[in-house]
Amino acid sequence: MPQRSTRKLCIPAKLWPYTVAMQPATESAQPLIRTARASDAGGIARVHVESWVDAYAGLLPDAHLIRLRPQAQIASWDRRLASLAGRAGTLVAASEDEIVGFAHFGMSRDTQGHEESAGEVFMLYVATDWRDQGIGRSLLRHGFAALQLGGASGAEVWCLAENRAAIGFYQRLGGRRLPVARLERVGGADFPVIGYHWELPALQ
Repeated sequence: MPQRSTRKLCIPAKLWPYTVAMQPATESAQPLIRTARASDAGGIARVHVESWVDAYAGLLPDAHLIRLRPQAQIASWDRRLASLAGRAGTLVAASEDEIVGFAHFGMSRDTQGHEESAGEVFMLYVATDWRDQGIGRSLLRHGFAALQLGGASGAEVWCLAENRAAIGFYQRLGGRRLPVARLERVGGADFPVIGYHWELPALQ
């Protein structure tokens, strides 16, 4: 497992808050990309758990997925959103009052083999009913822009080595496969993960 970096990206205050209108998914719904607020913790937790259960079925132990509960994640997201303080950022895709996706990003956790200014998108999830509408790409693009404004010259994303959907998504967006895989511990077991890298700016 990589050691957590003590390096710090300065997520610029001038970027937050901001709101970016997307093309509407339907005539009645226009997802917006904006800075996460404290009141978004419940919606983020719901998307987080729903996405894990849906995307990782058959890839992670069923026993672990069954135990996931949004209520437990709400407390975790309350803490994350209250303690960002320039170390990380969170964007959400919102349709009216509903959170339909989110991206969480900051300085790369991998301190080996990367330039000092490497950023990382730690989490990128879109609610099941809102996929294939460009929301994931938009969240990633704006996350990359925030990392660049915070001083990052490159960005990376990691995913399970067997997650073919995620791998295809990052490859289509031009991510360069990192040569070395690593292990992530989930539910008491180690799973191989692979990374993709972009030079910034990207996805303009």
